[in-house]
Amino acid sequence: MMMKRKTFWIVLALIVITVSLEVSLRILGVATPPLFQADPEIGYMMVPEQNIDRFGRRIYINRFHQRSEELAEKPAPGTERVMFLGDSVTFGIANVDQSQTYPEIVGATLRKSGKSIEVANASAVSWGIGNERAYIARFGTFGSKFIVLEIGSSDLLQPSSTGATIDVNPAQPSKPPVSAIGEVFTRFLIPRVKDALGFPDPFDNEPVSTEAREKQFNVDMDHFRGLVALVREQGTQPVVMLVPGEGELLPEAQRFTRYEPYRARFLQIVQSLSLPIINLAPEWEAKPDMHAYFNDGTHLTVLGNQVVAARIVEELSKLDKPEQPKNPLSAQNQQ
Repeated sequence: MMMKRKTFWIVLALIVITVSLEVSLRILGVATPPLFQADPEIGYMMVPEQNIDRFGRRIYINRFHQRSEELAEKPAPGTERVMFLGDSVTFGIANVDQSQTYPEIVGATLRKSGKSIEVANASAVSWGIGNERAYIARFGTFGSKFIVLEIGSSDLLQPSSTGATIDVNPAQPSKPPVSAIGEVFTRFLIPRVKDALGFPDPFDNEPVSTEAREKQFNVDMDHFRGLVALVREQGTQPVVMLVPGEGELLPEAQRFTRYEPYRARFLQIVQSLSLPIINLAPEWEAKPDMHAYFNDGTHLTVLGNQVVAARIVEELSKLDKPEQPKNPLSAQNQQ
């Protein structure tokens, strides 16, 4: 009898501890990841109309699969729209609130100048240039005046992502996890332990050989040219933003240099297409606080989003200045 009673209390204590832990984790935002859906042409997109509280930060996905508030297909008269296209850097990681992503900061900053501005953030984790081209081919640019194309250095060698990783990669679920405790293990603990032990990332599909990298670079540049052509057909001005990883900004002896030759060639292509570009690497490498811009070497902190947003606002303001009318008197003086 004593043994049965002791067992009962042990089991009850375990149940209480488990339930308490589960409830506590859910209050913190575990078990509420943003959800993905596979797509035959685009690869995958965010599930539309999600309104999530993740670790105390808001993530809202509108009907066009964008991390933005609801939008009409075209802006209202008198309203300008700026679109942002990219991967997880543009989407913003889970510990960055929607209002603190750089697309939202750009919109808020431009509104302070008295403009009626809307922003559209079309992005998803691990999208490549091919995925972004396919998104624009289907949805267009939503009547945007400008579109900021965020290109990371690794994007220059990245194959287009497919829906095959949905529900296989723990970072790309199509439905909420059964339990918060389970997500802690599958999404956070196990991947970090494997990384610490040196296991290769099973979802890293970047080519390894020089020949394969060259081939993938050419494929991605074809996608890039096609993307730019689609954007221009919509009457939207593309603005390229080339974003480095933290390792590419380290002192020369420690610098990660794999992407340098591809970055140089990409910049030549951008120039040949007469595109305005924000090239952040040379601007950031001398910044003493540049490490504070990065959360994990790739994704941006709140400060990093603020710095990027300020740079975009500066660039858009230059592009948006009306052309000054020529002074006929000065023209006559030059004759």
